[in-house]
Order: sequence, then C-alpha cells, then structure tokens
Amino acid sequence: MLVGMSGGVDSAVAAALLSEEGFEVVGITMRLWTDPSGDPTAGGCCSLAGVEAARRTCAELGIEHVVVDLHDEFERHVVQPFVDSYLSGTTPNPCVLCNRFVRFDRLLRLASQMGLGRVATGHYVRSDYDSGSGRYALRVARCIEKDQTYMLYRLTQDQLAAAIFPLGEMPSKATVRDWARSRGLSVAARRESQDVCFVTAGGYGEFVDRRSGGRMRAGSFIAEDGRIAGAHGGIANFTIGQRKGLPSSASGPKYVTGIEPASGAIRIGPEADLWSYRLMAVEPVWVSIDEPVGPIALRGRIRYNGVMSRAVVTPVSGGLRAVFDIPQRAVTPGQSAVFYDDDRVCCGGIIATATEGAPR
Repeated sequence: MLVGMSGGVDSAVAAALLSEEGFEVVGITMRLWTDPSGDPTAGGCCSLAGVEAARRTCAELGIEHVVVDLHDEFERHVVQPFVDSYLSGTTPNPCVLCNRFVRFDRLLRLASQMGLGRVATGHYVRSDYDSGSGRYALRVARCIEKDQTYMLYRLTQDQLAAAIFPLGEMPSKATVRDWARSRGLSVAARRESQDVCFVTAGGYGEFVDRRSGGRMRAGSFIAEDGRIAGAHGGIANFTIGQRKGLPSSASGPKYVTGIEPASGAIRIGPEADLWSYRLMAVEPVWVSIDEPVGPIALRGRIRYNGVMSRAVVTPVSGGLRAVFDIPQRAVTPGQSAVFYDDDRVCCGGIIATATEGAPR
C-alpha cells in the first residue's frame, strides 16, 4: 500500500491505520514546490518541513519512506494553469488540479512501479463500488465539516478503484488528533495548512505578476452606471464578490461583479448584482453515475464547503447547465461547481458563466 504523506496529522493517521490493519505500507512524499524565500516551513504541504515531518512519522511507524521530486509536473499542471487562469480573469482551484493530475496520477504510477497495487491518502472522503451502476462512487465523509469531495470530484474511475481513504469514517478532526496522540505520533499537534501552498509571500496578484513576467493587465474600475470609478494595478488582484481594495462610494458598499481581461476592466456594483440562479460549467466530469440523457435534480455547491442548494443539472455539448432553486452569491468563473445525490458526488465542472434569470 503506497500512502501519500504530506507531513500532516491526517496522512500520518491514514498510514498508521492501514499499518495496524496489516497492510504493507510505504509512505511517499512529493516534493512539489520550493519557496523562493528558502524558508523550510513555507509552503504548507509542499514545504521542506512537511517532508521532514513525514520522514519522522514513517520512522515512528517503522515503515519505509520515499521522497519523489515532482517540481516539473507541479509547475506544468498546477502553477502555470493558476497563473494563466488569473491572467484570463478567472479564479482557479489549484488543489483540484493538483489532486487529479499530480497527486493521484503520480501515486498510481509509482505504486505500479513498486508493485504496490493500491494507494491511500488522508483525505476526508469515502468511496465504494456501486454494483447497481457498475461504477465506483465518491461519497461525502462522515465528518461533514472536513469533507473534501469538492476537491476530489475530478478523480477518474481508475483512480477511485485503486484508492483507499482511511479517514472517511472518522467523526471529527479532533478524533484524528486524539488517535495520533494515543499512538505517540509527533505530528499530532502539527498546524493545518489551508492556503495555496505556493503563494507564501505577498498576494495572488503579486505572484501572478512575477510569474508572468509582468503580463498582468492593469485597468479601470467601472461602476454600474458605466462611469470610470478609479484605476487598479492588475486584474489578478480581484475575484467575483470581493469588496476589499475597491474605490469608496457614497451610495454604499461595492463588490466586484465582473472581470474583463481584454480591457483590464473590473466592474463593480451593489451586492444585489452578485446573485445568480444559473451557471454554465465546462470540462464536465461524471463521477459516481453515468451521464444522463436529460435534466437531473441534484444538490450543488459552487465553492469548497459552500452551502448545498437544489438544482436541475442538464448535460450540454462540452459542459453542464445548472439552474438553482435559490440564487447563489458570487458565482465565480474558474471555480468548480459540484453536484450531489444524497452523499454521492454525481458530477462537476469548471464554472464558465453565470446569469441572473430565475428558474422556470
């Protein structure tokens, strides 16, 4: 069993659980990013400190530890698409891409090379085989607060077939930490990392500007009445629904309502302009069910840990159309829309557009 080890408590407990169940466990840590500052703690799960913590955990468990350098793959599949997305006026989900195209893809290839048929991670999700549909289902974790299905919805059937998620049935993060303490694991109290691992200094805009060679487009703020309300330093500093960093207005708070990369315009308006019933998503993935021939009633979320709302989802050429029962706030191109039937992840895609029109 090849277990992805980030240096955190979740992957440590996943490895320990499997080891106690009698599996032959090998821990593997992926070196994905080296922070330019040289700070070994910078970068969360990608940091040098994370590698050392994983190595220490494997020594405590008495299992083999392997480190692989995947800087080039991480750059190609995650960092460059992140930069390109912001330059095009959208807001990406780098962890979604990393899980699909780097972590799980590489884990499976390495497991095959090492003669270890299965892989495991410390993600809070569940998975099983549904004999009725003939597909592997990705399911919400028992610990709803930590559920990570939104970040893993792009996993393929082959990846789900080979993966084990030992933390899927854990009732809480506190339970995981208590379990680690009871086994004397030194990572039991290690701090959790939530931010994008490769943006460790300055903001996203500064990172994009630096990595793009200064190609980030500056422009103007455009008010709802069409007048120019000020200037800004680059579109990568903004996302739909943002309030911080906008010109003050006598008519009340303003929010980013649109981003126009061709002109560099940031459109701003009142909060009422942020709400949408409909969205179109591209790069569709049908996870736990086959693609239906027509509309299907599901529940969806438009951001990680977002509130679930009922929606009718219709497959269309190259994408998905979703119409929600209630309007969604700040539907953001580049983010993912993920749809569920009870606890199963049915489908998802990358948000392309949003419209206000009420359902009919």
